[in-house]
Amino acid sequence: MTDTPLVAGPLYGLRTWVVVGAPGEERLAGPHSRTPWPDGAAWLEATCAVDPSHVAPEHDCVCGLHALHPSLENARKVLSARREIAGIVECDGTIEIHPDGFRAQRGRPHALVATPLKNPALVERLARSYDAEVVKVDGPKDLVDWCRDRRLGLEPPVVDELVGPDVAREWRRTKRRRTQQVVGGMVAVIVLSVILALLASLALPDPPGPRVLRGRAGEVTVP
Repeated sequence: MTDTPLVAGPLYGLRTWVVVGAPGEERLAGPHSRTPWPDGAAWLEATCAVDPSHVAPEHDCVCGLHALHPSLENARKVLSARREIAGIVECDGTIEIHPDGFRAQRGRPHALVATPLKNPALVERLARSYDAEVVKVDGPKDLVDWCRDRRLGLEPPVVDELVGPDVAREWRRTKRRRTQQVVGGMVAVIVLSVILALLASLALPDPPGPRVLRGRAGEVTVP
């Protein structure tokens, strides 16, 4: 038995793809595996690269097609991915639910996101190839609203109920700690840089005597 909830699809989530293939023959692929997804609304069946003998998604493994629940934070994450196409994936078969997302047995692109910063012609071509919709949004909130209006994806209370309140709370605490550690590390680096710059300025004072400054008006001597 596993404490991680398994549900039957279909289920929808957010994710990104990279684009592979020659111009005019582009296909979507996983950002890590680079495996092209079959076009024409066909399903991509997940396999495990570590142990092909088990059916994905296997508990205590990372195999399966990954997607994120349509929250505002996750929408920011997929829309900020550079050189990747954001979209909504439709998943089916066995699906393992996690606090932030899920892993699925099979999936196919349901909709691709077009933003002002993406290539609209490329998104349209890919959408036609995969028989997918095009979602035009200006930001993360638009994407979340689009999903909620169509009842795509799991709402946070449903996710908490599926994974269990204790698991959800511990996951949020761990995530906050990691965020605080990252922010604290960045602040420490900035403070250290400032201190080193001050020490360098004290250790290397300006040489005595007048200085010559050169500009458009010519040379100016500063005592």
